[in-house]
Order: sequence, then C-alpha cells, then structure tokens
Amino acid sequence: MKPTARLPRVAVVLAVYNGEKYLAEAVHSVLAQTFADFELVVIDDGSTDRTAEILAGFRDPRVRVIRFPENRGLVTALNTGIQESQSELIARMDADDVCVPQRFERQVEFLDGHPDAGLCGTWTQGFGEDTSLMRPPVEPERIRARLFFGWAMDHPSIMMRRELFDRHALAYDDRFRHVEDFDFFIRAAEVTKLANLPEVLLRARGHPDEVSVRHRPEQLRTEARLFARQLRTLLPDATREEEDFHIRLVTGALDASHCASAGQWLLRLGQANRERARYDVTAFQLELQRKWYQLHTLASSAGLRVLLSYWKSPLASIRETGLREHASLLVRCLVRRPGWRRYLRRVKEHLRAVW
Repeated sequence: MKPTARLPRVAVVLAVYNGEKYLAEAVHSVLAQTFADFELVVIDDGSTDRTAEILAGFRDPRVRVIRFPENRGLVTALNTGIQESQSELIARMDADDVCVPQRFERQVEFLDGHPDAGLCGTWTQGFGEDTSLMRPPVEPERIRARLFFGWAMDHPSIMMRRELFDRHALAYDDRFRHVEDFDFFIRAAEVTKLANLPEVLLRARGHPDEVSVRHRPEQLRTEARLFARQLRTLLPDATREEEDFHIRLVTGALDASHCASAGQWLLRLGQANRERARYDVTAFQLELQRKWYQLHTLASSAGLRVLLSYWKSPLASIRETGLREHASLLVRCLVRRPGWRRYLRRVKEHLRAVW
C-alpha cells in the first residue's frame, strides 16, 4: 500500500486577480519564511494579465495554483482555497503585500501555546502610498469589544485554525463583499478567542488599485449593515434614527455640533453592555473612551469648545488614550483659533529671520 503523503502544517491562501505588478515579491516573501512546513495555495481568479506566467515561473513544490477560467470574486476564491487545502492551520496573504521572514514561525508558536485562540493576527507596517503603522489591540477581550466599533485585525496578517471552518462553518459570506473579513471576524469572535501579536510581521502595500480604494462606496454601505447588526445585539429595540446616528458615530461622520448627543449615546451603550454583559465590561469601557477621544479629534476644528466638551464627560481618560495624544488634541484645538494661527506664523517668521 502506498503511504499517504503528510500534510503540511500550514496552508497559505493567496487569491490574486491581475496582480502582475506585485505578485512575485509577495510569493518570494512567503517562500522565504523561517517556518518552512507549509504549502502556498494560489487562486488565480481569472486573471487576464501576466499573473499565470509569473506563477508558472515558480518551481518550488510548495506552490500550488488553482486557476478560475473567469473572475468569480475574492469570497469565492478564498473559500475555494480553504476547501482545497487540508492543513491544520490556514494563513492569509494578499498578492500585493510582503511577509516578514519570521511571520509564520511567530504565529504557529503563538497558536501552539494558546489552544483557546482560534485566530491570530499581527501588527502591520504600511509602505508605498500609505506608510501608517497598524497596531490593533492584542488581547481577545479588547479585540472583541473593538469589533463593535470597527476593524480590529488586519486580514492579510491572520493565521487561523481549520476547525473554524469545519466545526463552526465560518466560510466567507458573499453578501458582505469587500467587507467579508469584517463579517468573518465578528462571527469568529462569537465562537473562539482572537488575538494579535504585538509586532510588525506584515508589510502592507498602499496603492491606488487596492480593493479598499476602488470599491470604497460599496464597502461603506455594506460596512454600515454590519454596524447595525452589531448594534442590535446590544440594543435590540434601537430605532432607525438611533441606528443611523450610531453608524455616523462609529464611521467618524459626526461634527462638533453632535458631541453632546454622542456622549450620551456612548454612555447608553456602556450601560446596556453592563446590563447584558455581552462584552467584557472593562474592555468595552476602554473602547468607549477611545471613541470619545477620536470624535473630538475629528471635531477639533471647532476650537476650544471641543476641548471643553471632551473634559465634561466621564469618558475622558488620559490613562487610556495617553498624555501625548491629549497634548495633541489640545494643540489641534488651539491652532484652529485665528489668533493662535497668526501668533504661530509670527514665531516662524521670527525664527527664520534669526537663523
């Protein structure tokens, strides 16, 4: 009897559609991992550029390509890649990003040491047109609470257990196209613990052809449906007007004139959570404080009255947000005043004259 081939420990699922610009660099970064027990399952989603030619150039036996004859979309591609692999662990990767060499090693080590965690992401450093550093929360309680207000993990950085799909049927849902990862994280947090490693293990490329850039209007509409769904789990009797207000709040669409109403709404959410115990009370309170700070940062153009609004609320907290961030908020509010702008200009002119 012919022995059964041993399955690799990790299956890396990479979906690509017309990715000739950056695909080779992404694949090379996966093949250069210090943890080598994996297969790279690439789903070519009906590409019409040089994607197939580039993939054919890789002779590494760990690379397996599945090609669709036509474009079927990211959700179908991801679900197909997961179904076609049988590994215990599944890692995500995008065709325009770059893995740090130790990424898989660190994530496998974490999941082996934390059997109660079903999914592990990392911090991400942007490059190209977006150089921002993504530092989502680390602890499972904070991640779950953060998901009530928005993204809490960077999808291309995650590694997860296959049992999330086999036991809990957590396939990606095409009804939430372009935010399928957000929907997936919300559902996954209901059945397992989610964690992020506090180190940069993925470099995310920013460019104009990103899906999040090209499909932003549709993404925002679908994202709003998920925020509304989340709200109903905490306030099932919320009115349509309250739902609309909540969506505007969490998406940063409120201005300074709504600060007082936003404060009352956040306090109401905190009270509802204490009564229902849906989220860890401490973690959820910290997220409320974070959202309160963000609201006033966005409204800082209104000047000092924004700063007064912020400190009037019990949600104000230097301990959670940080002294430097609060100093930044103070400066933002001050320099929005015409007198301060004139003063700063005079200071700059004086310094230029002296130096």
